[in-house]
Amino acid sequence: MQEQDAKLYKNVAKILRTQRKEKDLKFTIFCYENDIATSSLNTIEKGETKIYFSNIARVVRALGLSFEEFGKLLDEEVKENDNDLIDSL
Repeated sequence: MQEQDAKLYKNVAKILRTQRKEKDLKFTIFCYENDIATSSLNTIEKGETKIYFSNIARVVRALGLSFEEFGKLLDEEVKENDNDLIDSL
C-alpha cells in the first residue's frame, strides 16, 4: 500500500469511527442493524488495510450521512492532519 493511500485510509477511518461514536452507536449493534460484518467495520475503523468503496458507502449511509457530507468531513480532516496528502492525490 502506498503512503498516500495509507494516510487516506486513516483519515476515512477516523471520520467514520468518530461519527459512529458521536451518534452513540455501539459497534456490534450498529453492525447488526445495518447488516455490516463486524470484521468489515473493524477493518474500516482501523484504516490499516485497503478499504473497498462499497464498504465505505454502506457505512456512510448507515450513519445517515450523504456522500456530500462525508466528502466535506474528509476534506476537513485531510486539510487539518495531512495537508501534504492533498498535493499527492
